[in-house]
Amino acid sequence: MHYFGAMTDWKKLNSFSLSLLAGICLIAAWTWSPLVVLLFPAWVMLLELAGRKKRPLLFLYLAFAIWNGGTTYWIANAHPLGVIATVGINAWLMAFALWFGIRARAMFMRLGLRSLTAWLPVVASWMAFEHLHEYWGLAFPWLHLGNTFYAWPELVQWYSLIGNAGGTLWVLVVAIIWYSTTKKFTRTAVLLGPVLLSMVMFFMPEASSSTSLSVAVVQPNINSYTEKWSTPERTQIQKVDRLLKESGASDVDLLVLPETFLPKARQELVLEKSVNDAMLKQVLKNYGKSAIFGATTYDFQEEKTYFNRPMGDRYYTLYNTALFQSSTTKPWDIYHKGKLVVGGESMPFVKYLQPILGDWALELGGTSGTLGTSSERTVFMDTVLGLKLAPIICWENEFSGYATEYSRAGANLLAVITNDGWWGDTDGHLQHMRFSGLRAIEQRKYVVRSANTGISTILDTKGRPLDRLNWEEEGVILSQVPLMDGQTLYVKTGNWLGPLMSILFGCTFLIVLISRFFRIKP
Repeated sequence: MHYFGAMTDWKKLNSFSLSLLAGICLIAAWTWSPLVVLLFPAWVMLLELAGRKKRPLLFLYLAFAIWNGGTTYWIANAHPLGVIATVGINAWLMAFALWFGIRARAMFMRLGLRSLTAWLPVVASWMAFEHLHEYWGLAFPWLHLGNTFYAWPELVQWYSLIGNAGGTLWVLVVAIIWYSTTKKFTRTAVLLGPVLLSMVMFFMPEASSSTSLSVAVVQPNINSYTEKWSTPERTQIQKVDRLLKESGASDVDLLVLPETFLPKARQELVLEKSVNDAMLKQVLKNYGKSAIFGATTYDFQEEKTYFNRPMGDRYYTLYNTALFQSSTTKPWDIYHKGKLVVGGESMPFVKYLQPILGDWALELGGTSGTLGTSSERTVFMDTVLGLKLAPIICWENEFSGYATEYSRAGANLLAVITNDGWWGDTDGHLQHMRFSGLRAIEQRKYVVRSANTGISTILDTKGRPLDRLNWEEEGVILSQVPLMDGQTLYVKTGNWLGPLMSILFGCTFLIVLISRFFRIKP
């Protein structure tokens, strides 16, 4: 390619062939970590496709559909509609974002902008799309470009300065430079400059901590389809008791159990008072001082909301909950998962659909129905241990800006509790684990991660997995983990790139809209 150095006639490929090649390169970059560099030429090809005159939107959709289908196919193990949504909705949104950016660039060039600044609408359009995917009803940040480097923490240590949105910006800038100029120095600088910075940061000594805790991460390996919801809770608690005993755990500072470890819904007002709750509480006390674990809980309300359901003359709301047992005698602390899986735990746009569909809007939220959420991030505190623990539940792990709110609230250790068993032994659970490494880099905190069927691990502040339990292993990880206080620049500033690019996109959209009245066709 003329712009890649290996071939000289890649632009002669027809749009269909170019779409296939770009889609395959994107899949390869995501699926086989040594090929992550293919992300850059894939985006150069996408820029070429978007600028062509014949049906660019269609061929862009084809490339993105191949990428979405080839990298998120495993969602079908949980529900086939998930893959249909990623291919049918997410791919179209991606195609439109890039197509619109290129169209806006063409209009800006007609207005006299001929330098690299004319590419700003392309960057703004794509990054606004990614920012939208963090907050709206169909949120799906899994395929953010900055996440592509999940297996290469050595390359993105500067995420502690700017977050994974900076990774997206890097990919776009490299693609634009390599597509639009032949200057070797410029090409090399934009590609390798961030890598060199990251390598320097990677080999710098890790920040020291005066406090550390002994941690036991439990992976019970209870099959999500055949055992989790039918096996008595008492039996599951006994299994954890056995695993902790066999591991030799004793007087551990923190025990970490997975999401929905207690699967049966229990009322929050009477937590710790049932036989099973009391049994678990005693097991945890036998081996450790404090513990975090998942449960399904509910509470009652007198008034109707968008998320609750009728029960007699009252209403109740279900939650995917993290519970914390501290080293003191106070009751279990409660946090409700704030980012819900679309289709699995929530009906998108339920606030608007519930008045029309009634309780159907709640039931269509998936196997759990539409759940309630916590409006703010809760940090579990244990003053005796000096622990300020972030309870990150499953899907929340994917939301970079959202997760930083825990550190902003004072967290000195991140706990990810999850159940990835729904996806089977696919790339899904491995990518999900590696995303925790990106959160560790962004916040410079250790991560203790308990996954029901794997992968459970401990990650250091540079995003490197240390001890781990692989897929469908059962066992316990015992380790000493530092508590890291302080905030990175990214935690202090938050994701400012997303909002900035969203504003620029909004301005660009208005300019394009107004231009239609003056016959300046993009």
